[in-house]
Order: sequence, then C-alpha cells, then structure tokens
Amino acid sequence: MFPIAHLWLLERVVSEVTDAHRIGAVWPDMLFGAPLTHGESHQRGAELLAFARGHGDDREFAAFVTGVITHGSDPHGFDWYSDECYGGAPLAEKGYAFQRGRPLAPAVAAACGLPPVDGPWKAHNIVEMAFEPALHAAEPSLADGFAAACADRALVKRIAARLAAFYHRPAHRLAGAILGFAAWWVAPTSEDALAGVYARQVRLKHAGASPDPAAIGQLIGEAGAIIAGDRDVYLTGCVAAVGELLGSLGLATGRRATDAR
Repeated sequence: MFPIAHLWLLERVVSEVTDAHRIGAVWPDMLFGAPLTHGESHQRGAELLAFARGHGDDREFAAFVTGVITHGSDPHGFDWYSDECYGGAPLAEKGYAFQRGRPLAPAVAAACGLPPVDGPWKAHNIVEMAFEPALHAAEPSLADGFAAACADRALVKRIAARLAAFYHRPAHRLAGAILGFAAWWVAPTSEDALAGVYARQVRLKHAGASPDPAAIGQLIGEAGAIIAGDRDVYLTGCVAAVGELLGSLGLATGRRATDAR
C-alpha cells in the first residue's frame, strides 16, 4: 500500500501513535537511495523486533519497529494482504492489489513506457494508489503528521543509527533515504497528484522510461472504480488481521472505527 493507507491502518492498530511509529509505518517503501532491497525492508520484521528488544531501553526505536511490522509482508503486515495473499486465494494469485490490478496490467505498462512484463507490478501499485485520495480526504491529519515526523531530523538520525547497526549499512545513507523520500512525496489530494509522483518514481527506477502522467492518473481512477465494491471490506479485514498480529507479538494495540469513508 502507499503511505496514507499505511498511516491510516497504523492509527487503528496502535495506541498512542508517535512520530517514530509514523516513520516506521512508511519506512519499508523509502528505498530510493537506500542501500537495501525490498526484501530486506519488508521481510525481516521478526529479526528487527528481536534486535529492538535487545535494546529494551530504546522505546523510540521499538515504536519505529512496531510501525515497520504493521507495513511489511513477513510477519504478515498490511503488504502481505496487498502483495502476497488475500481472500483465501492460492499464493500464485498474489494479494488484493495484484488480483484487482490484473485487468489493468497491459494499459499500465504502456502508460509507464515499460514492457508488458512490468505490467502486473505497476498495476498493483496503481490499485494501491487508488486508496489514497479518499483516505486522505477523510483524514488529512495523516499527511500532516507524517510530514512533521520526517521533518524531525534528530529523530531520523537516531532511527538511522539503529538501522545501521542492524543492517550493517551506512547510517547517513539510511537517513538520507528517509529525508529524500519526504522531500519529494506529496499528499495524495487527487489522482493527478499521485500520477505525477509515480511518474517520477518510474523514471528513477527504469532508465529510459517515458511515463505518461495523464494516462497514469486516468488508470488510478479506473482502479478506484474496480475496488469500490469491496474496498472497505478489504481495509477492515486488514485492520483486524494486523491488529491480531501485533497482539501475538506482544505489541501494544488499540482500535478505532475502521470506516474509511
């Protein structure tokens, strides 16, 4: 999922959310300029939690790790259900965003200026982005809180120092990835705003790609229509599942109403 959805879920499964939680809930996707792979940021949550518990006096980093776990795919955070497995489908069917994005894949690849093989991954991103405008409109404070958290450079530096010790990577590069992401991320006020940011991501990731922001924005709107029928059921189910995960790991949880409208 994209940042606002992750922050929305965070507020429903964690009590007394802090800025460290907010950064953690988005951090696994802050990979531009980071010396980490997608797997390293999304699939090592249990190891990261054990590391944090080895520094039991650092509640700030523990809060960050709790946020990371709500996001990732191992253990089964939000991205497990979006990317890997949803609705009892076999693993080959992938998660909710892949399932709903499948009919859009050829058009998305073309809109991104990429070969068809890249269509399924990019289409799943398009579906994830389709959640963002409505969630942002309902709770604009989520974007404000995330921006304020990332603006706390001292906090980012402390988190990066702990991550550097865990991953054995330079702290300045890990901090730079967080700050760099925050510098070009914009609140998802519309499909066009999302499309502009996503087109930039595509150009950064794929040398020579020529994405069409207008076409991408239109596809985000189409994805919104595709998910309209079961969007809230999906979100409510993810809140319940991730809340249960945190409880099983002995992490403090809290619940709020899950109405996304």
